[in-house]
Amino acid sequence: MRAQLLVAGASQTGQPIEAVLFARRADLSPAAIRASGRPTVLLIGQQHGDEPASAEALLVLARELAQGELGALTERLNVIVLPRANPDGAAAGQRATASGIDANRDHLLLRTPEAQAIAGLLRDYTPAVVADAHEYPAVGAYLNKFGGIARADVLLQYATAAQVHEFVTRAAEEWFRRPLLDRLQREGLSSDWYHTLSVSSEDRRVAMGSPRPEIGRNAAGLRHAVSLLVETRGSDLGRTHLARRVQTQLVAMRSILDSAAARADDLVKLRRFIETETLAQACTGEVTVEAAATPSEYVLKLIDPANGADMPVSVAWDSTLQLQAVKTRGRPCGYWLAASEREAAMRLRGLGLTVQRIDEKGVVRGESFRETSRSAVADAPGAMLPQVETVPALLDVAVGSWYVSLEQPLAALAISALEPDTPSSYVTHGLVSGVTTVSRVLARPGFRLSPLP
Repeated sequence: MRAQLLVAGASQTGQPIEAVLFARRADLSPAAIRASGRPTVLLIGQQHGDEPASAEALLVLARELAQGELGALTERLNVIVLPRANPDGAAAGQRATASGIDANRDHLLLRTPEAQAIAGLLRDYTPAVVADAHEYPAVGAYLNKFGGIARADVLLQYATAAQVHEFVTRAAEEWFRRPLLDRLQREGLSSDWYHTLSVSSEDRRVAMGSPRPEIGRNAAGLRHAVSLLVETRGSDLGRTHLARRVQTQLVAMRSILDSAAARADDLVKLRRFIETETLAQACTGEVTVEAAATPSEYVLKLIDPANGADMPVSVAWDSTLQLQAVKTRGRPCGYWLAASEREAAMRLRGLGLTVQRIDEKGVVRGESFRETSRSAVADAPGAMLPQVETVPALLDVAVGSWYVSLEQPLAALAISALEPDTPSSYVTHGLVSGVTTVSRVLARPGFRLSPLP
C-alpha cells in the first residue's frame, strides 16, 4: 500500500488544503486511480471550521490506514482523506471560510477556493463514495423550542436532491446506512436522521437537510456517488466530550469504509450503469428542475435537562426522503451560453463538465427564456431569483459562444446550474448575467465544436 500527499488547493489566506491518497498501485496519478477498477472513497472533514471532531477523527483514520489494520481495505478500495477542508475557519474557530461564505453551500457556484479544492478531488478521482463529517449543536435551539437537549450521538443523511438517481439512493440506504446503524448500536451510540431547526423560537418545524444541489452531500450525489453526511453531537460544546465525538466519527467512517469494501464490485457496476443511462436520457423525457420537502410528522428524541430522561417530542417534520416537484421541464439536449459567459463556462468545467466552444455560426432548435419577475432569495444576500417563461425559438449561435451537452455523466450538475429560475442557479447568483444569455437546446447541434480552451 502506498500513500501520497495531495495538495488540493490553498485557502483564502494561503493555507494548504491537503489530503492523503491511499492505494495499492505504483502509479497514483488521477488517471491511474480512475482506471484501477477499484472504487475510490473520499472522506471530508471540517468544512465548517468550528466542528473540530471531524478533522481529529480523519487524522486518526489516516494513521490507521497507513499503519494499522484499515490498510487492508486498500486491497479493495482507493481512499482519499481530506481532514481539514476549511483551514482558515478552523484557525479562527468559525463556521464559514475567511470570506464569510459557507463552503458546504458552495459546491455548485464554486466561489471559494475551499469548494474548488473539493471539486477538484471529485473531478479528478471520481469517487464512488463520499462521506462528509460534521458536528451539530447539542443545546441551543432544542432547549429554546422544546425544553430539551439533543440525544443522538450522530445524525445521518444521504444525498436527497431531486435528480439523484434512485439506485444511488437505494445503495446509500441498503449498503451503507443500515449497516452503519447496526454498527453504532453495537458500540452503544445513538443516531437519528439529520435535521435542522429554524432560528425563530416560535417556529417549531424541524426540517431534514435541504434538497438544494449546492450542498456538499447533494452535489456528490448528483455525480452518482453514494454520499453520506455524518454529524456528531457537540459543535457548541468546544472541546467538551471531544473524545466521544471523535470516537463516534471513527465508528461511522470505519463502517462506511467496510461497506464500500464489501460492495466494491457493485459500486463499480452501479457507476457504469448510471453513467450510461444518463447519456441516453439527453433530449428525452422530463427533468425535475426544483423540488421541495414533504411536510409530515416525526417523533424527535431529546433529553430532559432536569433529570436526563428520554424526552420524545412530536414535531412537524419536513422530509426530504420524499420530495415534491416544484418545477419540471422537458429534458433538453444541452444548453447554449453567450460568448460573454466565459466565467460561467469555466466554473462548469471546474465541476468536471465538458464545455465546448462553438466554432461556426449556426441555427438550432431550442427555447429561450423570458423573465417575468424577480425576487430576493432569503438565505442568499444579493441573489435575485427570476421567474421565467420558456419561448420556442430557432437559436442563432455565434462563433465563440458555448455549448454544454447533457450527453455526459454530470448532466445533472449542468441542469442545476443553468435552469435559471431556481434559488441555486448561475443566473440567480449573477454568475450568468441574465436569462437572455442562456438557452435550452432541443436538438443535437450540427455545427462545429471544440473543447473549452
